[in-house]
Amino acid sequence: MTTTEKSGEIHHETTDPAGSDLETGGQLKPIDTLHGDEAVRVLANYSGDEVWTEKEEAHVTRKIDWRLMPILCVTYGLQYYDKAMLSQAALFGLRDDLKLRTGNRYSMSAAIFYLGFIVGSYPAMYLAQRWPIERVASGIVTVWGICLILTVVCRDYKDLYAQRFFLGLLEAGISPMFMVIVGSFYKKNEQAFRMGIWYSCTGYVSIFSPLINYGLGQAKGPLRPWKYMYIFAGSLTIVWGIALWWLLPPDPVRAGGFNERERYISVARLRSNNSGVRNTHFKIGQVLELLMDEKFWLVFAIATLCMISNGPISTFIPIIINSFGFTTLNSLLLTAPAGAYAGTMQLLVPWLCYKYTGWRTWAIFACQMGTTLAALLLWQLPLKQTGALLFACYILPSVGAGYAVLMGLALANTAGYTKRTVTSSGIYIGYCLGNFIGPILFKPEDAPRYAPGFIVVFVTAIIAGLLAVVYRFWCVAVNRKRDKTGVLEGFEHAYEDDLTDRKNPQFRYILTGSTIPQQRRRGSAQTFNCDTVGRPCNVRPSKREKRRKVNKSAATAQSTSIPEGLEGFPEERSPRVTGMAHNEAISGLAETTPTQNGDVDAGFLKVYAQENQFDAETQAIVAQMEHRYCSGLDPDLEQIFTDTYFEYCYPWCPVLDRVSIASDIARSPLLANALALASSHIRPPLLPHSGPNAYYKRARTIFYDDQEADEMMALKALCLFYWWAPQSPSRVHRHSSWWWTSVIIRHAQQMNIHREPSLDDPSRQRLQLGLRRRIWWTAFARERLTSLCQSKPAIIDPKDCSIQEPALADFPTDPQSQHHGEIFIYWVRLCAIIGRIAKFLLKSNTDGAMVPSELREELVAWVHSLPPHLKLPIDTSRTTSFDRDVHQLHLFYLTTIIILHLKRSEGHLPQALPPAILAASCTARILRDILARGNSRFLMAITCWHVGTAFIALLQACRIPQLSKSANDDLDVLSIAVKELQKMWASANVVAQGFDRLRKPQTVGVAGLEGIEFAESNQDLSPHTVLSQTRTSYTSAGTSNLGDGFDWMRFFPFVSKSTGGIAESLTTRGFPSPNGELFHETLLAQFQDLFDPFTDYNLGLSEIDFDAPQV
Repeated sequence: MTTTEKSGEIHHETTDPAGSDLETGGQLKPIDTLHGDEAVRVLANYSGDEVWTEKEEAHVTRKIDWRLMPILCVTYGLQYYDKAMLSQAALFGLRDDLKLRTGNRYSMSAAIFYLGFIVGSYPAMYLAQRWPIERVASGIVTVWGICLILTVVCRDYKDLYAQRFFLGLLEAGISPMFMVIVGSFYKKNEQAFRMGIWYSCTGYVSIFSPLINYGLGQAKGPLRPWKYMYIFAGSLTIVWGIALWWLLPPDPVRAGGFNERERYISVARLRSNNSGVRNTHFKIGQVLELLMDEKFWLVFAIATLCMISNGPISTFIPIIINSFGFTTLNSLLLTAPAGAYAGTMQLLVPWLCYKYTGWRTWAIFACQMGTTLAALLLWQLPLKQTGALLFACYILPSVGAGYAVLMGLALANTAGYTKRTVTSSGIYIGYCLGNFIGPILFKPEDAPRYAPGFIVVFVTAIIAGLLAVVYRFWCVAVNRKRDKTGVLEGFEHAYEDDLTDRKNPQFRYILTGSTIPQQRRRGSAQTFNCDTVGRPCNVRPSKREKRRKVNKSAATAQSTSIPEGLEGFPEERSPRVTGMAHNEAISGLAETTPTQNGDVDAGFLKVYAQENQFDAETQAIVAQMEHRYCSGLDPDLEQIFTDTYFEYCYPWCPVLDRVSIASDIARSPLLANALALASSHIRPPLLPHSGPNAYYKRARTIFYDDQEADEMMALKALCLFYWWAPQSPSRVHRHSSWWWTSVIIRHAQQMNIHREPSLDDPSRQRLQLGLRRRIWWTAFARERLTSLCQSKPAIIDPKDCSIQEPALADFPTDPQSQHHGEIFIYWVRLCAIIGRIAKFLLKSNTDGAMVPSELREELVAWVHSLPPHLKLPIDTSRTTSFDRDVHQLHLFYLTTIIILHLKRSEGHLPQALPPAILAASCTARILRDILARGNSRFLMAITCWHVGTAFIALLQACRIPQLSKSANDDLDVLSIAVKELQKMWASANVVAQGFDRLRKPQTVGVAGLEGIEFAESNQDLSPHTVLSQTRTSYTSAGTSNLGDGFDWMRFFPFVSKSTGGIAESLTTRGFPSPNGELFHETLLAQFQDLFDPFTDYNLGLSEIDFDAPQV
């Protein structure tokens, strides 16, 4: 990035003490606080209406169903068709051709398929998260089709083992990927039914596959009949796998066929899932959490135990039916009803769970009982009761319906994209283990009853059903534990932060049959069963809800209502509040409809829900309704104060807006007094008024008494405290701007203003979003300035900030606001650079550290990036286009140049390089332009720092004969400025004392200055000694080494010979870069007095306190 490009953006500097950021020019790589979640980008980029109707959502859901479900059904049906081919091919000579009748070879050929499943599950899901899931699925399906065809080249059971293992490895990822896709498209209460739709194809495909395979088994040709079955199935799979590349919609973010609004609804409605849509960042922490999650291991055990019964279903059912005495054809045909039953159950049971909340674990238990009954019948009934045995074979697949519900339940109760992805694979590993164990239990010597195998199925099915009940009560216990406080408020930024179900305290597991919509309909008391347990249901209302009540009461004359949840307080009468027309539009507290929130089944993505609340805030709400404190301002004074603010304060503190300021003052005594404080300090009215001190005390009392319920209003008011500094910063007190800046930052961080707000946040509207940015960057700029001028530590950690830079779109569109906004933007950018410089200077306490060249380049790039109307117009002797704010903007820049080119020496006056002297002269020129216009009360307290810093450089320039006259003239301007600043700021008194002391000669000495500690008489003052000392000091001082070939005049594009006497002298002589011997020789030849020993100048820095002026 070029230096010009750097100047166009704000860089956060890191607070890492290692200083690694200096290696990259003080810049940090962007921190992805959203962790790559693509859904957030869709929500952030949508500019349309954020509220949708139930009809619109139903339309989107149906569209998703028709776009997604057929594809998943066909794919999963093909998978089951391919893997179950073994059992039907066994009837057509497969076992004889591949020598599978010996021992457990046939059972092992079926079981080893699921070993491949186990091995391939997690790699497939890693690929699916790393690359587009639809591409991974297409590739997997195509390759497994090829692998399926290769079955025909197997010569014995060993070849078949290898083929089956790799076929299982390739097919392993399909089911977990489908679980993730369904979780990415559907809400929690919709997932179980959709899981059942595609999983039901394992049954329905069993209706048609026997007919197809029987026809292929009758084919006459050079190959054995079973080989035609594999060739047909593999070819069909390859064709479908290629088609998936274009057909499969991966997630609602990238799915085709949706317009912008439909895509927004499809993503936004999933906020209730608390699980994200797609995130490409694999988080090992979520994997470790999963391994410690008891809930996961319960689900894993259920999946493993229930799938043991799948061994006889997928591998032995045709053979078992054939052992009843049926022919091969009849055996195949009689498996069709089993498929119809399995498919219907796998579709019906998830639908019932979707229709009726709270049935999921009971449905799993019921399905396991169906399988238990079937295993018991197949174990105990005599072989002659063929009808009953067939019935048992048909209901044996009941387990499939329970597994379909289990998949949806596990994903719905898991949050965090990585955790959900690994959970889906974990469930499938349990599925594979069960399917691996199942076939091995059915040994040839146990035929035709296979009693040992069905005994194991009987026992494991019962255990799996009981574990489902244990899972239910475990989740209920966790829900009740989280519901004890009765707080139903959202865990802010759970969506963006990709929080897991265990880390999000607002997450609720779907079991109890009480969803958020039900809570809205039934009320909190019934929802939490407060009545039945005999305890009060102290559900605290959300902060947003209380504000709605407050605004409603305030807008209604003589209202006597109390906000919901504050019934314990005495009933109070709200006053009539005027000027509320703009209030609702500005505050952004419009009620969010249930349709917009969507189904909040278990509370995952309650990203736009209410904020966390504390009991103590009820006092603030009541006080707000009472308006216990009134502004006490005359209406005429309010208008004067408003005009003063927008004329003098807005470019440096753009936290108020013209369209809302009247209503804001009317309902916030805190803001009214803060505005009066700043404005009366800058332009005191001649009419009677309380004065800034009284306004400050009143506003401070309101704030510390928690009488302001609107935090945004409080932040606005605190920002205006910047124009009040009753004491010097050398004292520790709670009135300094440093103190209030810290309070603003902490409050803003509590409100998450340092991060881009969620779409449901009221401030997401354009005006509020711009306001949040303006408040945050105001605090940021002040904090970075204070870190340099007062040597205070930086509070803001850039790693925790995702808020966008301020832009002109964040300001009102009128020309004056746009102009002030442009000044503010460039000021914030400059303060970001100043912060990086301050961090370097604070870390390098010794003179051995060198200022990185990129810091100087950033300053150069900043000043050259200014548009023409923001450039400092001092290139002529007279300032013809004076802009008060542009002049002030350059004071910060010039002071930074001075500090970078001062040689600090403990206990003695710093030495100044020519860039510092020229910058100090330009500072004096700016102040002369301001003073000449007769008003300086608008100057902020930090101007004392500008003046004091410039004084140091100009005082040294007075010793140089060629610069002495101009330097003294500039010092006279600084002295006048200090006298004016003394009328406003306490820190100016300290600077004025230092000025008088150093400029008033009372004794005759080397420099004729008062109170100077002279150098010892034996000090060597020869030119060669001075040159040697100077070279050593400047080359070792990080603040003066500008680097090879650096043209320091690039700092001053606004300077010409006409700017002033010092500018004419320094620009005429044209000094080279202060890096080599030529520079020092030139300084000695032209300005030898500049390097006369300065050790005799004891400035008393601790007394004068230049390093800590009031800001």
